Amino acid sequence: MSELRILKLISGEEIVGDILSDTADGVLIQDPCSLGLMQSPTGPRLNMMPMLIFSEQKKVQLQKSHIIYIVTVAQEIQNKYNEIYGSGIILPKPSAIIK
Repeated sequence: MSELRILKLISGEEIVGDILSDTADGVLIQDPCSLGLMQSPTGPRLNMMPMLIFSEQKKVQLQKSHIIYIVTVAQEIQNKYNEIYGSGIILPKPSAIIK
């Protein structure tokens, strides 16, 4: 089932990762990252930090009672995630056709 999704936790934290399974017991997520905004001189920018940096484990089971919602990811989030865990391929933003 592997699907890249954003999960909002009851702690207020938002994480992104590949959902491997979603059962009544919980959600198994691979390579989870914390999402946040970081202030830069040019304005806010996306910050993504791996959650399991001190573990050899790459998957974590989250209890359903700790998850508020699960949503699809925006292209910018998917591109940033792919830089860290994927092929490194960045998809361009859709643009209008030039005649």
